[in-house]
Amino acid sequence: MADSCMVESLFKKSVEQVKYFLKCLIFLAEFETLNIPYTYESFHESPKEGIIRGLWKNHSHEPKVVRLVTELSLEYKVYDPQLWSDLLHKLLDFNMIHYLRKVLIAITGVPSLWQIPCLNRAWRSVILAPFLVASCPPSHKQLEACCECFVLLLKCPNVADLDIIGIARQYAQLNLPAFALGCLLLIPQSKKREQQIQGFLSSCNLETVLQQVDEHMNTGEVAGFASQIRCLILNNIIKEKQYDRFFKTKYFPLLKLQVMNTERVKELVDYLANKNCLDDAVALIVEYQNQCGNHILADRSSRDILTMFLSGSE
Repeated sequence: MADSCMVESLFKKSVEQVKYFLKCLIFLAEFETLNIPYTYESFHESPKEGIIRGLWKNHSHEPKVVRLVTELSLEYKVYDPQLWSDLLHKLLDFNMIHYLRKVLIAITGVPSLWQIPCLNRAWRSVILAPFLVASCPPSHKQLEACCECFVLLLKCPNVADLDIIGIARQYAQLNLPAFALGCLLLIPQSKKREQQIQGFLSSCNLETVLQQVDEHMNTGEVAGFASQIRCLILNNIIKEKQYDRFFKTKYFPLLKLQVMNTERVKELVDYLANKNCLDDAVALIVEYQNQCGNHILADRSSRDILTMFLSGSE
């Protein structure tokens, strides 16, 4: 490997010029396999849209040419909607799903292509592809593919037009409730989203969701969703007063933070007091009061602290 200075010294050109030259050579090699007689000079000087349309007219029945035309269109920013509609149709017809995923990500920044009629079908095919072969429980490779599928879903410009509930159901069937809940968060209609989320929370294992968030959603492009899902779960635990299920788990510290952030501390203190966990109750009170800037005098007994807090006294 050579650094930029060495590359420029060897070729007497800028790095960008060298990259362009190498890309041209790659395209020329493809043309050679098709018996199309381009030289570097003739390719460099020819209008690229004309080359693309000529290839498409004469070779669109060949999978390798469909890929070549797609690469040329992306490289030279040829974004004619009709051409791209035909390209996506061919990529689907040839079942080039893995390559299609890369292509869809590449055109997410091209709003003029978002209204292509078959775009939703292309996204749906790519997103659902991992579920067609996955088993329950999924293998490590299948799990990775399903995680990547969720990242892809977040990038879809027309996500509101997809069957989000159906995709969530696919994750649920593989026992991946964290991703199922993440899908439901993408439902654009607020009332429908709330109904679906509440129904899902009432039937899933909340601890499993938190565990999967920690294992699969804490880094990368889904990290922002991790905090939303975690808050949803913790707020549901608080709302339903399901403290018993989490008291002795590793998620109880998270639950304590959430009750402090949502001003529901008295409920948890009352629960701990009723379980005769006086030390835990008082520790929560002290932590919360310190967070609020109300420092408790050291000479107060645990019983006094608990009584005053629950009665609403300082």
